[in-house]
Amino acid sequence: MRTMDTIKADIEHAITIRDAGRLKQLAGELHDVNSVQARALRHSALGQAFALHGEHANALEHYRIALDESIKIGDRVDEARLTGSIGNVLKSVGDYTSALEHYHRALGMFEKLGDSAGMAVAAAGIGIVHWFNANYVTTLEYFYRSLSEHEKNDDVANSAIVIGNIGLVLLATGDYDAALEQFEKAHSLHELRGARHSVAHALGNIGSARWKSKDYDGALHFMGQALQIHMELENKRGIALISGNILSVNVDMGNTKTAIELLAKLDELQIDDPNVGIERELNRARIQESHQEYESADATLQSALAKARDHGLRAWEAEIHGAIRDRAQQRNDFAAYLEHNSAHIRITEEVNGRETASKLAIQAKQREIDAREREHQKHMAVLHSTLPKHIADRVARGETVNDSFDHASVLFLDVVGFTSNTSELDASTVVALLHNMFTAFDAICAEHNVVKIKTIGDSYLAVAFGPEDSEQRIANSEQRIANVARAMMKCSYQWPHTGERIVFRIGLHCGPIVAGVLGTERMQYDVWGDTVNVASRMESTCEPGRIHASAGLASALGAPIVIHERGMIEIKGKGPMKTFWLG
Repeated sequence: MRTMDTIKADIEHAITIRDAGRLKQLAGELHDVNSVQARALRHSALGQAFALHGEHANALEHYRIALDESIKIGDRVDEARLTGSIGNVLKSVGDYTSALEHYHRALGMFEKLGDSAGMAVAAAGIGIVHWFNANYVTTLEYFYRSLSEHEKNDDVANSAIVIGNIGLVLLATGDYDAALEQFEKAHSLHELRGARHSVAHALGNIGSARWKSKDYDGALHFMGQALQIHMELENKRGIALISGNILSVNVDMGNTKTAIELLAKLDELQIDDPNVGIERELNRARIQESHQEYESADATLQSALAKARDHGLRAWEAEIHGAIRDRAQQRNDFAAYLEHNSAHIRITEEVNGRETASKLAIQAKQREIDAREREHQKHMAVLHSTLPKHIADRVARGETVNDSFDHASVLFLDVVGFTSNTSELDASTVVALLHNMFTAFDAICAEHNVVKIKTIGDSYLAVAFGPEDSEQRIANSEQRIANVARAMMKCSYQWPHTGERIVFRIGLHCGPIVAGVLGTERMQYDVWGDTVNVASRMESTCEPGRIHASAGLASALGAPIVIHERGMIEIKGKGPMKTFWLG
């Protein structure tokens, strides 16, 4: 049998490409593995597979088993992810209150874990629930938060999904051209990735925008393409959703015969999504009315209204009250007309805040979000310019950075004769010279996974921390810091006024250190400890043009680095120490 890690990687890939068949196959591989981890992974894969096919009851069953198993083994990441997945299923069956509760719970977990990708997915889920309930301003706030996290992670796939969701808000508020632009952008991104499930959703959204713009032929064209893909993927929810949209377009076009055939097909489908069910019943009522089946039409509308109320779907409530009002007017039922007209106006104003005010509020919220995002990016740019990226990200999350490392390797570099030479140069020349040198040193550090700590005048301090993952174990911290020192020594610069080559001296030592961020306005990531002091002494007792290393660091080095014993050197604060030259 293959390893758990291999199967898990394949499951993650199958989820990314939304391959339900492959997920079931991979779950089968884990069937006879008797471990909590295997059971959690197996049921998680099955939950995802059933969710992709729109089999919501089965999806919930397996997700909940997987969640229980993940809690048993203390897997906080999977606990958060599965909580969000359960929210997805609850959203799909119209249990929006429970869905929102699960999304917020997942978001809180991901925030504690510092999981940006998880935060983005949970925020998008919260936004979608608010969209269903016509809370468009709140919807946009969460969508833009989600998009910001996805873009920060260079996650094109999920960015495209959120872009499409933003289009849905624009569609709901009547900005059809802007919505179409977002849908087409999302479609292009999904096409580039070959994500057929997402391509189908984007095509359906493009069809909806054209339908709202009364381009019925265009709407049917794109909806037809979407339906074909959903059928090939056996996506029951997608089939029901697009079939309902196609039915609506045909009813609007007056294609009664086609509409009746489509309605019959929809009646054969299991429809868990209340939005799809309500849309179907509204179209049924319109068809019944066209056949003068007025009592049946009235009963159908009342049934649809009850479903909309049960699920808190305010936009649908307003539309159905409007349809019942129109029927009351036709049969001269003045009392019913007043009742439903009043409800239609009241709910419409609650949902939209009067259309113009709603649009202005959304635009204001967008500007606020954009301004906040620009400010955040400026803040992050400042942090990244003063702190190492992984430290800046921790500071941005509100962490107090105060770390202790059992082992690290420290480098001090100094420019020989800097003071005497620069006294003959103007300030701009000195600054340009240091800029060029230190920029090159920064690049060398980045190449070898070494962290530049700071520069002090003409001195340069860098640290290679111990390995944090398997990739970094290719070279230990001593080897990496030595490689950096040798690369720096090979850098060639000349004094502008004499043409002579600039000479460096470098000191190296390894051992435990403490690191942390100081200050609040002009933050500085710094390191302390005896190891840092000894590295500084290695540099100050070094000969020009050489690399001076302690015995502890030199003993950890291997080929191709050649070392030569220097002998016993008196080190301030330490006494005699055996040291080495690096070749």
